[in-house]
Amino acid sequence: MFEKILIVEDFDSTYKSLSTFLKTIGQPKIDVATYCDEAYLKCKRAALDQEPYDLLICDLSFKADHRNEKITSGEELSILLNKELPDLKIIIHSMEDHPSRIRKLKPYINGYVCKGRKGMEYLKIAIDEVSKGNFYLSPTLEAALNQSNIKELTNYEIQLLRCLAEGYTQDQICAEFMQKGLSPGSKSAIEKRIKELKDEFGAKTNAQLIGIVLSLQLI
Repeated sequence: MFEKILIVEDFDSTYKSLSTFLKTIGQPKIDVATYCDEAYLKCKRAALDQEPYDLLICDLSFKADHRNEKITSGEELSILLNKELPDLKIIIHSMEDHPSRIRKLKPYINGYVCKGRKGMEYLKIAIDEVSKGNFYLSPTLEAALNQSNIKELTNYEIQLLRCLAEGYTQDQICAEFMQKGLSPGSKSAIEKRIKELKDEFGAKTNAQLIGIVLSLQLI
């Protein structure tokens, strides 16, 4: 098991129940951070003091308030800490369960558990598996991730759809792609790819296409 755990969670009831649960399964040292910036500083300070955290259990979404935070999501925090403190194990504990987001995060974390029914049971298994050097996903997440019919967008497609979502015209997208060095960047190629994406997602208009990919959390 782990010697020192940091919970990153902004809801009082959730982090209190998590702390209680972790103590019941024999985890001795548990700290809490309610902001991502706070969690980052705690992890860095602990590492400098040569008393590093072994495990981070982190939500993905944090409600904005009066504080001006540099790190605003568990996703940003996990990626940053994975790069700067590679020995720190990270388990995401979140309501969010879309496969595309999990795929994006997977290289930077060691486990992903959905909150909800049997959530604590799966978290206990995740802690055990991660402590053994294994990667763990909740069963429902693993099944969703293994589905072959989930559309994966290329970087080119993501940039194209983001431009559309921001209201760019095709001429403006051409200029943007030229500036970024994205290819193909001709107006005809962009128009063709937009049409192909609408066909793939069953959308009749650009607005409908953007609505679909946003609902699927693909951009």
